[in-house]
Amino acid sequence: MSRIKLTILFYIISFVWQPLFSQFNFNPEFQDSSINNLIHPIGYKQCNLGDLGEVKKFGSNKESIILIPGWGFDASVYENFINEYRDSFSIYAITPAGFGGTLASPMPDTSSKFSELTWTNGIVSGIINLIEKEKLDKPVIIGHFLTGTAAALNLALNYPGKIGKVIVISGIPYRYYQPMSDTVWGHEQKLTPDQIEKFTRFAADNWYKTVTKKTWDKGNYRPEEYSLDTIRGKVLFDHSSKVPVNIMVRYLLEIIAYDISTEIERFKVPVLVLIPSFSEEFFQSTFTSLNQTTNREWIKYHFQEIWNSSKNRNPYFKFETIPGTRFFMWYDNPEATFSAINSFLIGKGN
Repeated sequence: MSRIKLTILFYIISFVWQPLFSQFNFNPEFQDSSINNLIHPIGYKQCNLGDLGEVKKFGSNKESIILIPGWGFDASVYENFINEYRDSFSIYAITPAGFGGTLASPMPDTSSKFSELTWTNGIVSGIINLIEKEKLDKPVIIGHFLTGTAAALNLALNYPGKIGKVIVISGIPYRYYQPMSDTVWGHEQKLTPDQIEKFTRFAADNWYKTVTKKTWDKGNYRPEEYSLDTIRGKVLFDHSSKVPVNIMVRYLLEIIAYDISTEIERFKVPVLVLIPSFSEEFFQSTFTSLNQTTNREWIKYHFQEIWNSSKNRNPYFKFETIPGTRFFMWYDNPEATFSAINSFLIGKGN
């Protein structure tokens, strides 16, 4: 690969997947040219676009909540969440197509743009179909982490008449970009939609297409980032890791190309953004993977500071940081998490 392409790819990786970038080393052992993660294996049985992987219902109350997991997780990660609310709401815990051992949607044609969010909006379509089938009256939508957040926010933005309220847990409105030439975090560089699409396409073709399973797991979010409980964190890591790499890659590439921050003023549905607290000590802690050692300061900017530009732009949005938590905050601090959610649900308007 030419020096120019390496430089471009270095920029792209720093933008597209910070966990990978922070551990990244251009080494052939991390990729396999015989792999193509941008397609399904020959003979793969797929579902129809817009199908949900699975829907589980709990409770039989008039008011309803729809739970959307993200990043390779299925409905089972919401177990204690479901137990908390099943007596007051009808709970519909969905699994996105391809997660939890379910069938994935057809791979989009290579001519389509990642910013079209083909699979992510397939989740949206599936939920709209669910709402209509079950005759749900403006359910509360709860989306978690990557993919779950994008689907929840797109539902609120595009179907405000069908949605009651939205809760975002440990999510992002777009992918944070830290310029490679700037070693000081916080000097974010915003990219145009065209730049993001080009970067995403280049990264797809030159990195994600041939990434091995071993590389993917080593560059993925770490167990200790999921939860304060190291045992639970490992269980969650293993849970997500079971999803085939090509399915994770497709959802990730759509998140890379996703940016809803320019649409904040258009929201007409109350949105609660719950932000994990982590700690400054945790941000400075280091770990080694893919032959690189780094700290976790990127998490602060990707999942906390990234929301700053969205504050005070729309009265429908409310932001709250939940203390003593990491990405799965309803496990780390259920009392504070459910308290914030309860206050939001019983409040009038926003």
